[in-house]
Amino acid sequence: MHSFMFKRSFSSSLAFLQTSKTSFVNRVPPVSSAIPDVNTFLKTIGRKCDEFSELYENQWESLFKWDSATLKRKGIPTQQRKYILSQVEKFRKQEPIKETKIGKKSYWGGERKRNEVTARLKAQERNVS
Repeated sequence: MHSFMFKRSFSSSLAFLQTSKTSFVNRVPPVSSAIPDVNTFLKTIGRKCDEFSELYENQWESLFKWDSATLKRKGIPTQQRKYILSQVEKFRKQEPIKETKIGKKSYWGGERKRNEVTARLKAQERNVS
């Protein structure tokens, strides 16, 4: 008896989650006064995404309905494709839109290898002197 109740509650909640997920993903938010069209959106998010504004043909619905596979077929590189989709989701959730700069490695290397690189450089300095 317990397994029947568990299956029933799980299947109904799963159906609810699937319908609520698709309704949220397909939602196209209205334009705002700060971002009235696709070209302005792509200029605002930066990282040279405005180069791809002609692919969208300034259609607001295309910006929110195209997925990663569609953007790949249009010829948008992976890094910019991910960035555009993340900014679209932020706009859909009504979060502020601004340019996120690309991170830059420091002289001492990335975070994972920083200790190794600094130790190697200090060892070279000791050997030279």
